[in-house]
Amino acid sequence: RKDGTSLYTTRDIAYHLDKMARCDVAINVLGEDQKLTFQRLKAAFQLMGINWAPETVFYAFVSLPEGKMSTRKGIVVNLDDLIDEAVDRAYAEVSKRREDLPEARKREIAEFVGIGAVRYNIVRVQAEKRIVFKWEEALNFEGNSAPFLQYAHARACGILGKAGARTPGDAGLLVHPQEQLLLRRIAKFPSEVRDAATSRRVHGVATYAAELAAQFNQFYRDCPVLTAESRELRAARLDLVAASQVVLRNALDGLGLTAPREM
Repeated sequence: RKDGTSLYTTRDIAYHLDKMARCDVAINVLGEDQKLTFQRLKAAFQLMGINWAPETVFYAFVSLPEGKMSTRKGIVVNLDDLIDEAVDRAYAEVSKRREDLPEARKREIAEFVGIGAVRYNIVRVQAEKRIVFKWEEALNFEGNSAPFLQYAHARACGILGKAGARTPGDAGLLVHPQEQLLLRRIAKFPSEVRDAATSRRVHGVATYAAELAAQFNQFYRDCPVLTAESRELRAARLDLVAASQVVLRNALDGLGLTAPREM
């Protein structure tokens, strides 16, 4: 430019050249409004004789349908404002469910539940699909949401905590249909992660985690753990709970969500 400043694309070229000199793989995560800008970047690289461009995942826009943060009215909502609203709503829900908790603990839970609700509600949808953010879905403790997953993990931790010291069980005793279904679901986790890494589509892991949480809850309802018919069966079911807890924790961590031990 005449004033000595550089164009945005020029700075973007320098940024990407520097970035690629310091990493093996680069993946850009951009809004769908950046598609044209990225095409220009690729064209610039080609003109420079550089046969490389970073992988790119484009996310569609998120809209809010109602209330003071409605994007239908042309209001641009800042992420910080959305998170603050999510934490406030999570605090109200936690206070209603856990009146016994100290105030500081309620605030702590509300923080990771609120932030997790926003994050999960985005990553559970295919990147190219537009998202209408609905509070009743994002903060639903009984459905496909971050709180639902987090509560299942906390439940598993609670069972293991009540069990105390335990000995290894015999997996051959796990013959109940719900036990078998849960075992098969757990076994699929590595392939789900590999598929997500290969395709750059994280929503599959989110779907898997929700299905695992639902399967674990059904197992818990149908198969007594701490009060199992025998010590041997109790030990085997505790092992299954422990395996579920580990996979839920890893899935939550992979999605960038807190895996709480209590809720």
